Amino acid sequence: MSFTLPRYFLRFHFNFTARTESTRAKNNHGYLFLAPKANTAKFTTASIPGDKPQKVKISGGGRCNVTNGHSADNLVLADHYPRGNKELRGSFFNVHGPTDTMSWFVDKGVDLKTEDDGRVFPVSNNSSSVIDCLLSEAKCRGVSLQTGKLVTSASASASGKFLLKIEKRTLKSVELVEADYLLIASGSSQQGHNLAVQLGHSIVDPVPSLFTFKIEDAQLVELSGVTFSKVIVKLKLENVQRNIPQLTQVGPMLVTHWGLSGPAILRLSAWGARYLYSSGYKGKLSVDFVPDLHVEDLKSMLSQQKNRFLKQKVLNSCPMELQLIKRFWKYILDREGLVGDTLWASVSNSSIVSIANLLKHCTFEVKGKGQFKDEFVTAGGVPLSEIHLNTMESRIQPNLYFAGEVLNVDGVTGGFNFQNAWSGGYIAGSTIGRLAAGNANLVGAL
Repeated sequence: MSFTLPRYFLRFHFNFTARTESTRAKNNHGYLFLAPKANTAKFTTASIPGDKPQKVKISGGGRCNVTNGHSADNLVLADHYPRGNKELRGSFFNVHGPTDTMSWFVDKGVDLKTEDDGRVFPVSNNSSSVIDCLLSEAKCRGVSLQTGKLVTSASASASGKFLLKIEKRTLKSVELVEADYLLIASGSSQQGHNLAVQLGHSIVDPVPSLFTFKIEDAQLVELSGVTFSKVIVKLKLENVQRNIPQLTQVGPMLVTHWGLSGPAILRLSAWGARYLYSSGYKGKLSVDFVPDLHVEDLKSMLSQQKNRFLKQKVLNSCPMELQLIKRFWKYILDREGLVGDTLWASVSNSSIVSIANLLKHCTFEVKGKGQFKDEFVTAGGVPLSEIHLNTMESRIQPNLYFAGEVLNVDGVTGGFNFQNAWSGGYIAGSTIGRLAAGNANLVGAL
């Protein structure tokens, strides 16, 4: 994600001086935090797009999924990142993990709650609680936020300083700013990738992650809004021949007017992001709607239902143990060609077997992807191999730092993408703060 405001970001405030392009930039001591939308720049500690951090605002349906509270073990936590799961198994989350994030917000007056699935939200159920906390803390610490500006280029001088070219979007003016430290946390924006390349880094081509599946099924559309608390979904793609465990996911699923969504589908899309991109977002999806039942037990249950209710219509007599809503039961029967007035007495044993197999292995043709408007996450960015994760400093350019989704790290749904941002931002900010404080003390001693 793209807006990080860990505590060390707020402890050091430096002056900066800028001149127009026709004048040589003066030396100054500070660093840049770059936010998404390619509209903003901030000199000293932080920057946000417009007047509000937009991804915080829309996350979690407007509630802001701050982090995840069910992943205290770092190895378990790292497994929620399709890109980064191996690299993040080290000390990354030890420095600043979910518990630290929750403590920080609670200490600042934002009461939090952890839902059954581990997602953490403000008790207010309003992202404004998180936004107001961040902006209030920034103001309290004397952080200067500058908006309406575009960082168009960045370069490193022979002396190790960074020269930034900054253009105002509303006025035709250009500033050249020189900084000792540069932190790029631009989310998935092209702007951040461009700056990284200018400073010697490579970019893993970004592709969408965390998206819904488009399914062309007129009968399925009639189930729009129906949720399933637990299903097993398996994705099969023509361009993937080997078995990939992560292309099977378990969890809730939602039927939408364009296809399928919900946590199980979103996790599947994240783990399969690059495979799906390569396949043109086409594939076959198999859904087990009764994952806690063995197929033989399901056949027996349906046979018993037939024997008990021979004279009843199948549509009106779904086994209660299955806990299927009538609309979905009708969908299954329609796919088997059993019309609404069919009696159990006329259902053949082969039809019972077919119904059981359909409930356990219901296949759908994936025809494309959907997305959460501006909320979707991307896979891709600066490779983690080019970063020191213990400091978030570049391995290529000294005093250059990265944090958040600008890196080739992305998590599944559930608060994991924000936690990557909080952790990486904290580590980078802490490192820069210590270096800047040390340099300031050195200058004072001299």
